[in-house]
Amino acid sequence: MSRLRSILFFILVFLLQLAISNYLNLGPWITISLIPFLIVQIPLQRSPHVVMLAAFGLGLLLDWLSAGVLGLNAFAAVMAAAPRRILYRLLINDEQDSTWIPLIRTAGIDKYLKYLLILTAIYLAAFILLDCMSVRPFWFILVKFVASTLVSTLLGLLLAFAFQRRS
Repeated sequence: MSRLRSILFFILVFLLQLAISNYLNLGPWITISLIPFLIVQIPLQRSPHVVMLAAFGLGLLLDWLSAGVLGLNAFAAVMAAAPRRILYRLLINDEQDSTWIPLIRTAGIDKYLKYLLILTAIYLAAFILLDCMSVRPFWFILVKFVASTLVSTLLGLLLAFAFQRRS
C-alpha cells in the first residue's frame, strides 16, 4: 500500500507542476519547478541510467503538456538526475547500498535541505541558462536563478514534509 501511495503522490506532484507551469505566472523573474523534488523521490536503488531516462521522460512530458520549449525541462531534468546518487553519498549517507527514498526524518532537515537545494540549483541552472542565454543580461539571469532556486526549494521542502507524513 505504501508503494501505491508513493506513486499517487508522485503523480499528484507532477500534476501540480503541470498546473504551475500552465496557470501560475510569476512574471519573468521566477520559474517554479518541482521536477528536482520528483527526482529526489525516485528510490536510490534505481540505476543512474534508469533515473536519467525517467527524468528525461518526465521533463519531455512536462514540456509537451505545458507548451514549453520542447526538450528544455528534459535536458535540465537529466542534468539534475545525473549526480543524484553521488550527491546523496556525499551529503547524506556514504553507504554503498542505500535502497530507500531520502526523507527529512531519516536524513535530517539540514542534510535533506542541502541535497534538495543542490539538485534544484543544478536543474534551474541548466534550465535558466538555456532559456535566457544571449537574450537577457547576466544580472537578470543571476536574480532569476537565485529567486527560482529559493522558491522551488522551499516548495519542494513543503512537499517533502507532506510526503513524510504520508509514508
